[in-house]
Amino acid sequence: MKRNILIFVLDQLSARALDIYDGQFHMDAINALADDGVTVSDCYTPYPLCQPARAALWTGRYPHRNGVWSNGRQCPITPIDSSFPALGEAFADVGYETRHFGKKHDGGALRGFISSEEKEKKIPDECEAYPFNMDTYADAYTMDEVLSYLKDRQDERPLLMVVDLINPHNICGWIGKNKGAHKDVETGEELPELPPNFHFDDIASRPLPVQYLCCSHVRQGQTSEWNEDNFRHYLAAYRYYLSCADRCVAKTIEAYKEAGLWDDSLIVFTSDHGDNITARRSVTKQVTLYEEVTKVPLIFSGPAVKEKGVMKNGLSSLLDLFPTLLSVSGLPADSRLDGCDISAVINGGDLPQRRYITSEWYTEWGYTISPGRMIRSGNIKYMKYLEGNGEELYDTAKDPYEMRNLVHDPGYKDELDRMRTLFSEYIEESEDPFYSLQVKVDPRWREHKLGYENHTGPTAPEV
Repeated sequence: MKRNILIFVLDQLSARALDIYDGQFHMDAINALADDGVTVSDCYTPYPLCQPARAALWTGRYPHRNGVWSNGRQCPITPIDSSFPALGEAFADVGYETRHFGKKHDGGALRGFISSEEKEKKIPDECEAYPFNMDTYADAYTMDEVLSYLKDRQDERPLLMVVDLINPHNICGWIGKNKGAHKDVETGEELPELPPNFHFDDIASRPLPVQYLCCSHVRQGQTSEWNEDNFRHYLAAYRYYLSCADRCVAKTIEAYKEAGLWDDSLIVFTSDHGDNITARRSVTKQVTLYEEVTKVPLIFSGPAVKEKGVMKNGLSSLLDLFPTLLSVSGLPADSRLDGCDISAVINGGDLPQRRYITSEWYTEWGYTISPGRMIRSGNIKYMKYLEGNGEELYDTAKDPYEMRNLVHDPGYKDELDRMRTLFSEYIEESEDPFYSLQVKVDPRWREHKLGYENHTGPTAPEV
């Protein structure tokens, strides 16, 4: 059935931030989508960074297969060529109108979509404490384009439409405005609570790239002098910028219904990757593969969904979106895709059982290269970094905040051996060149006393 499909992709939204995933923040439009559909409990990004995650989403291929492993600069990527599948192309080829609005940063994977321009519309700040920057300005322009298109649409073909919002990514610029020791602008609102894993008591047991995240990541380095209240203000700012995106979702849904597109539509809501949301005194994302940055929301909503207000437990990936949309639209499966068809949850069923789910890391900009991998099987998560042969192991049922690395715990030796074996199987099955990759880190970025609060001076990208 060629039903209309509307996809929302936000930038840097951690599932752990939302109250539907037991987080702190209630968002009216996002919660309404969850109430009108099915929420997937454990969906992971293939790579917790913008361009690699988006390229993987739109091609349905692992980042190490499609070759998009960074955001560019010192590690430029080759745009994906026509030999790779592309979601927009697959739907355009069978008669869909395929429209994309907003952020691209896709490595060429949006092939097949008619995409709006990426421009900005400067709008006044609403609150002194939370200034807008180019991210919110871009979303303002995107919303003008979306609402204008829906008001004037004449095309009678089934529609695949993507609204790609940048917020809550405005939080990155907010850090720059508040870097170093500072006094935050008070708003009179109650500040969010810091998470249980705010204090990084187990840092000495973590791999080197994690221990020295503050040296490779500009935004993390800018928080080295922050106190606990500064981090709580960070969470308040994150909540605010997320609310800006939530308002955009609400406006889009309203206009989509007014355009007569709602009946039998499938609405998909997700994000490219998460945000550390102050876990381990960390902000935004880089290097680490913890739940805050790898687990993203995934909601299937709207008239096409058989059950309402349901949470489906099980492992899934953003790679699953491509094969799932082919399935629910009655299109042939594509054997080249790395994800799974999880359309059963849309039709009232459960998620398929799978042996594992993965996420990977290589570099952000190429100034430091710290290849890492995460694999989860059931409740057990295993991470591996090439630098220093670093390993991490967590039981997410007993330690959901990943506060204690179990690699050296004798009680988890059997689980560690099992995960090491499973990781080797994944490497072979996915043709992942992980062990052939090279680490690139200047020794000066591994010198200061452990603790992100002990970082001084510039970070690697700033030198």
